Amino acid sequence: MKIKVLGKNVGVIILTNLLMGCANQLTPQGGAHAEPNSAQLKENNPQVVSSAALFVSLQQQYMYKVLVAEIAARRGYYEVAATYFFDVAQQTRNSYLVERATLVALHARQYEIATAAARLWVEIAPDNLNARQILVKMLLRQKNTAEILVHLEAMLDSAKDNPQQQQEVMALLEQQDPEEALKWLEQLVTKRPKDSTTLLIYGRLLINAEQWDKAQAILQQLIQQVPNHPQAVPLYAYLLDKQGQSEQALQWMRQALYQYPDQQEWRLMYARLLAEAEKFDESIRQFEQLLSQHPQQGDILYALGVLSLQKEQLAAAKKYFTELLKIGEQDNIAYYYLGQIAQVENDLTTALSWYKKVDGGPIYLNAQARIALILSEQGHLDQAIEYLQNVPVEDDDEAITLIQLEAELLIDKEQYDRAMAAYNRALQLKPDNIDLRYSRALLAEKMGLLEQLEQDLHQVLLIDPNNINALNALGYSLTAHTTRYQEAYELIKRALQLSSDNEEYYILDSMGWVLYKMGKYAEAIAYLRKAQAKQNDPEVAAHLGEVLWESGDQTAAQIVWKEALQNFPNDEKLQAVIRHFLP
Repeated sequence: MKIKVLGKNVGVIILTNLLMGCANQLTPQGGAHAEPNSAQLKENNPQVVSSAALFVSLQQQYMYKVLVAEIAARRGYYEVAATYFFDVAQQTRNSYLVERATLVALHARQYEIATAAARLWVEIAPDNLNARQILVKMLLRQKNTAEILVHLEAMLDSAKDNPQQQQEVMALLEQQDPEEALKWLEQLVTKRPKDSTTLLIYGRLLINAEQWDKAQAILQQLIQQVPNHPQAVPLYAYLLDKQGQSEQALQWMRQALYQYPDQQEWRLMYARLLAEAEKFDESIRQFEQLLSQHPQQGDILYALGVLSLQKEQLAAAKKYFTELLKIGEQDNIAYYYLGQIAQVENDLTTALSWYKKVDGGPIYLNAQARIALILSEQGHLDQAIEYLQNVPVEDDDEAITLIQLEAELLIDKEQYDRAMAAYNRALQLKPDNIDLRYSRALLAEKMGLLEQLEQDLHQVLLIDPNNINALNALGYSLTAHTTRYQEAYELIKRALQLSSDNEEYYILDSMGWVLYKMGKYAEAIAYLRKAQAKQNDPEVAAHLGEVLWESGDQTAAQIVWKEALQNFPNDEKLQAVIRHFLP
């Protein structure tokens, strides 16, 4: 017994010494961060390469190499770690070690080892989706299409009855070049035309690529084979809706639910399509039916709350959002909408308390903005500004959003100097922000700072030469404040050419106004009448009336002004023009 014990101790001592030797060898030579290569390892430490004779068993040898690999990985020598992990993985076919070898080789950018390890991993664990995904990525680097298709086919077979795995396969394909991915799926569909998983994923890829006709044909083929396919039926409705055929999409879902009324996912799609089509009453009925089956489903409660708000059913909306809070889902969303309901009910104190509970998520800034707006409405402008300036933000974009709101609150109270200071502060964060430049230009016009106005709008056009709003604003401002009418005309003409179907009423108004200033009354009247037909706007009416008056048709001018006053009795610009011509 003593001899056996001694033998075991000797083995431990040898292994410990070897590990110490390994640790010494891994100390960088020629610098604190120098990484040894394979040749250096062999030259400096022959026992690392040919150490089999020093081990009592293969198990000890494997243990030694795994420990070397772990130490190497911890010290950042990933190439060494990958080599040792893969060596042991090949000999033991241990799934953990082959996975470790694959991932460490990837980290070390040792793509040959990673590919070989991933192949072994797939061989050992053929149902492991992660292994195949990594191997496919390696094969993509080699443009090995034939082998890629073999593994894609295996992945599709594995995902046949697993929607989660189908999503993972879809995600992998979406990361590839769309044309390549579609070619692979087209080949697989040709090979296996009756495989529902392949058809479904191919249909989804075609929808992503906006190849509507092909997608429709593939989904029709799938639904013909499997009429109640759980994913294909609502996906077909989605496809119809994406093509602008919302009524056909709704009819499709009605028929599907008539045949299979227990398909809850289909009903959810139908309810959402109804909401998008603004058929709110029917959408609410469908969501309520879903809620009866799933009383604590957060998404359903949220949808019912929003739809009830849309229908101005405040009590119902409050009930749904309160229930959302009770189940502990989407708390920030619930706080925000409960604040909105209180605000609509003019209970501003309660609204503020709800908004202040919002501490994150996509509506965080909206909640902070509403707090500032309420404070301003209550007559506490300085408090509102101070609040906005102290809201914690994550980046410059969020800071700029709050500064823009600050400026707007100040402009609303005609505190133009403070608003200009706010815009200046925001532009220090992002000097090339087009929205900021444009907003500051409009404020400069209010303040009579024409040089600032021109400078900002020219900067916008330098960044975006086809910016319609900047072209129009600069053209109109030059018309209103200078006699550089030809320059203004060219700018407005350019804006009109770039606008969709030449239909933006405010650009038509600008063109009519500059033509009037150039003495071209008939053309000016034509543009202004077209603008008025597009939009019943008091400024357009003021302009049209003035041009008609100056052209000699004073009766028509008075008719235009009289009708405009009936619609906009408190518009100051309209009243000023009328007083000028009819004191």
